[in-house]
Amino acid sequence: MSKPSKSDITRERLKAAARDVFVEKGYHRTKVVDIIERAGCGHGTFYDYFKSKDDVLMAILSELILELERLGESSRILMERIAFDDYDAIRILLRGISDIFNRHGDLNNVYIEAALESAVFSDVFNAFHSTFSRILESKIRQMGGAGKCEGIDPRIASQILVTLVGFTSYGRQSGFIEGENEKVTENLGLLVFRALNY
Repeated sequence: MSKPSKSDITRERLKAAARDVFVEKGYHRTKVVDIIERAGCGHGTFYDYFKSKDDVLMAILSELILELERLGESSRILMERIAFDDYDAIRILLRGISDIFNRHGDLNNVYIEAALESAVFSDVFNAFHSTFSRILESKIRQMGGAGKCEGIDPRIASQILVTLVGFTSYGRQSGFIEGENEKVTENLGLLVFRALNY
């Protein structure tokens, strides 16, 4: 394995500094100057590597975004195959989402805040939301054909459920949903399962 170049080291130092500042201050209150001060470099150095705070945040979130893309594909396959009454499959899917957000810790909250304020992150967030909503909408339509989900609009219900899942992770990490991750995931899974099997 080759030794990292000075350029790679500088880029990683800027990303590490930016991550710390975003987590401490949140998306809105973070300024490029805060990142520069934390990294101990000049403005020119920052702009040699990143165009803006959105650019550096996208670099920081790239692994989270990639994991969510992979989960979207595996979720589509899983939802096509599961039976309506397969609670374990729903629990596995929710645990997968929860595990991703736990691995990336406080960045989930920065990501949500950025999605609410920045068109760049809003587009990314909406793309994932749409992917998961379409997957769930298709399953709810199937369930409706089997006499379940009576009176539910599949599109609206799927959007509500996907939002519920995403903001449950946010709420647990922010501390306004109490409980260990496993317990919160279990309760969320039961709520979703029972709602879909009504």
